[in-house]
Amino acid sequence: MTSRPALVLVLLCAAQFVVILDTTIVNVALPSIQADLGFASPSDLQYVISLYALTFGGSLILAGRAADLVGRRRVFVTGLVVFVAASLACGLAAGPATLLAARAAQGVASAMVSAAALTLLTTSFPEGAGRNRALGAWGAVGGAAGASGLLFGGVLTDLAGWPSVFFINLPIGLVAAVSALRLLPGAPAAGRGRSPDLPGAVTVTAGLGLLIFGLTRAEQGGVLSGDTAGALIGSVALLAAFVLVERRVRAPLVRFGLFRVPGVAGANAAALLLNAIIASNLFFTTLYVQHVLGFTPLLTGLAFLPNSALVVAGSAVGSRLAGRLGTSPVLATGFGVLLVASLLLARVPPTAASYPVHVLPGFALTGLGLGLAFVSVTIAATRGVDPRDQGLASGTVNTAQQVGFAVGIAAVVGAAGPDQATGYLIDAALAAVALTLALVTPGRGSAARGSRGGSAAPP
Repeated sequence: MTSRPALVLVLLCAAQFVVILDTTIVNVALPSIQADLGFASPSDLQYVISLYALTFGGSLILAGRAADLVGRRRVFVTGLVVFVAASLACGLAAGPATLLAARAAQGVASAMVSAAALTLLTTSFPEGAGRNRALGAWGAVGGAAGASGLLFGGVLTDLAGWPSVFFINLPIGLVAAVSALRLLPGAPAAGRGRSPDLPGAVTVTAGLGLLIFGLTRAEQGGVLSGDTAGALIGSVALLAAFVLVERRVRAPLVRFGLFRVPGVAGANAAALLLNAIIASNLFFTTLYVQHVLGFTPLLTGLAFLPNSALVVAGSAVGSRLAGRLGTSPVLATGFGVLLVASLLLARVPPTAASYPVHVLPGFALTGLGLGLAFVSVTIAATRGVDPRDQGLASGTVNTAQQVGFAVGIAAVVGAAGPDQATGYLIDAALAAVALTLALVTPGRGSAARGSRGGSAAPP
């Protein structure tokens, strides 16, 4: 454990905050970006969002494993430096091509930062109450960053123009990189002498990238459209090839024995469902308050503050309860709250409504459920895992979250169409499935019990 755990935790949470913030902060700036840079159509403009998600989600497993093999601090600092450079390039972009290329680079860098940061957290804090509190802070910061992106985006775009939503990353990233060199130990790389698993790295990164691309395109053109179907079929083929490669190479990128650790597989499935619910919930609620209630982007951000506050509260409470009760009861409670929240939102009138009366109760409860569930998922996905595989475990659960986000936008929004009530009811059904999964997922015992386990040997 580090000698300055509080400072290390602040550093890792600050890095996670800015990485997650960039998933939503750009949304409000899109009209200004289109006007200044001359994007041909809204369908081209959406790649400013989807390219970041695509490269971020597609690179997470590779980034997490790289942290295990070449050094966690090295991957973390390198990711921060590339993230800062890419953010600068985004803000200075003079045309669509430059901005899109820089956003793709931002996504890769964010994967390096996020996967390495979570690995550094789980290896800096031993299993038990200390790690649970640290993961509670991690979950609170991540949830609040995603929910508050619209607020920061609206304020920055109104006051300083759209480049400021990218320039805000520069001071945070540079301070974090310098602080990391001073605070984090330069632990020796575990992969010295091992030949890199290049076929595995290529197939899993390309397969996940195509999967997220296909799911993102499905929301626009439908699952049966040519580019969507081609991407999804290509993804299945590449991921199948990845499994075959990993079972044949001597030093695989992914040790599938990780998923035999009790609770890990279930936690990853729960992470996917959780993010599918949250992504579609945010989508429907954002459109409703802006299109039906007539809120400005800035007012929308302010309306989301109670949700963000309860994410923080839920994460804090969840981290404490998980140490006493185990992760399964807390995870089930979180999904139960999300179930109730989704049912409340499904009753919002389709036309005129009052935000405090009709929208706020369900949306605020969504934040509480997210906080409880997110911290429980993260604890369960990393508990009992061999220290050599913590980067892999971190990259895997982060990937499940990114794929879940894409599923929420593509599948839930696509199935609901313009009927938001149907969308919220689908979210409620997903929450019920996830609640059932949480009840049968190992994790009822104390957090300390998992420390006696370990990642199973590779197959």
